[in-house]
Amino acid sequence: MEIMQEQLENKGFVLTQLQKALEWLVNWGRKNSLWPMPFGTACCAIELMATAATRYDISRFGAEVMRFSPRQADLLIVGGRVCIKQMPVLIKIYKQMPEPKWVVSMGACASCGGVFNTYTMIQGVDRFIPVDVYIPGCPPRPENLLDALMMIQRKIEEGKAPQQTPVSLNSIEEITRKD
Repeated sequence: MEIMQEQLENKGFVLTQLQKALEWLVNWGRKNSLWPMPFGTACCAIELMATAATRYDISRFGAEVMRFSPRQADLLIVGGRVCIKQMPVLIKIYKQMPEPKWVVSMGACASCGGVFNTYTMIQGVDRFIPVDVYIPGCPPRPENLLDALMMIQRKIEEGKAPQQTPVSLNSIEEITRKD
């Protein structure tokens, strides 16, 4: 949207209130209709299921439609430990998601490896894919996931773009290589 805006300004077009209203409307729609895709591998996935159940009711925030196809999702929730063999799958899922896309790292294992400090576990998914919100805990409570969802919604409402560049899209061999 910003590139198109610069091109129009260079050609002498003046931005109008209509454009700002349309941007607000698009952000409002995105904010209130997030479609999450869960990538849960451990106890964080159980808490994610509890969040979607009636007691916590994630549908109040417009995120009740869990998508299990990355091409239909705009929010990736990575919960639980991620091993080296799973990382290429997670990267592929992330790349298949349409823009704009947001990522939540749920729990200590997804954020930093947690108690699984071994050569077979990824010590933080943010080494491979950009993460917008981190949720601490082992496992984090459903309330924490709802807080993270509201953080993403605030970012969308403020017009902030999701994280674009990960720390590095290293190959698995580089991560596992010992110096």
